[in-house]
Amino acid sequence: MESRWKNVLLVGGLIVCSFLPLLTAVPSLPWERGLVMIELFTITSLSYPVWLRIVLHILTLVLVFLLVFFGDRLGRLVAVYFGCLFFFFAITQNIAVLPTYGLTILLGNLVLLATLGGFWVWEAYHPQNEYSFKRLPWWRYWPLPFVFLAYWFPYGHDLLPDFNPLLFLTSDFGVTFCATAPLIIALLTWIYPRVDSRLYLVTCFVGALIGVFNILAPFTMPGYTLWMLFLHTPLIFISFYGLLLPRLVKDSAS
Repeated sequence: MESRWKNVLLVGGLIVCSFLPLLTAVPSLPWERGLVMIELFTITSLSYPVWLRIVLHILTLVLVFLLVFFGDRLGRLVAVYFGCLFFFFAITQNIAVLPTYGLTILLGNLVLLATLGGFWVWEAYHPQNEYSFKRLPWWRYWPLPFVFLAYWFPYGHDLLPDFNPLLFLTSDFGVTFCATAPLIIALLTWIYPRVDSRLYLVTCFVGALIGVFNILAPFTMPGYTLWMLFLHTPLIFISFYGLLLPRLVKDSAS
């Protein structure tokens, strides 16, 4: 019972953090929040050099494949890597100097992702996950095509479809949370229940929370396309599935 209340307080704290204010050097009005955010995300998404995108694509895949083969021997390294990625996303996606609003900080997202990074660094210090990828019921592999979509993340500067195969090495995967988190959450679902329950909850819940913000984005962020919403379905579906999985596993075992 005590653990359940701790989880409730943790989730409540994450929700509160998500509503922290948007800070801008040039004062912005409350109804301009969507305009500020679309300008912020447009600038930050274009700021990553191609070489960094390629390196993170390859490095992340190599680490995941090695994790599957070597299991817990790489657990600490992978936890540190994922933690560093979340800290990287927190800073590079949510802080930028905008032409219209000057220095801008999306404080809510920054705190959420930094908190998530902290949980993964703690996992490296005090490992609880057991990376033994045993054979699972077929239905638990359904996230695979969505992970593939998130890895490709095919869109152009106009936020419309761009199916260029070069995006398999240069997309937003590895440099942004929304494209990278589906793979990380899927990995956790494939080793569930041999996971740190609190790390699992925080990772899935932050993904679901940011997923909800993207569901609302077509109504709150001018210029946000339905194609971008579609590209966020891996984050939305896999995060909510992760939150439901404990119940699904319990029901299937009964």
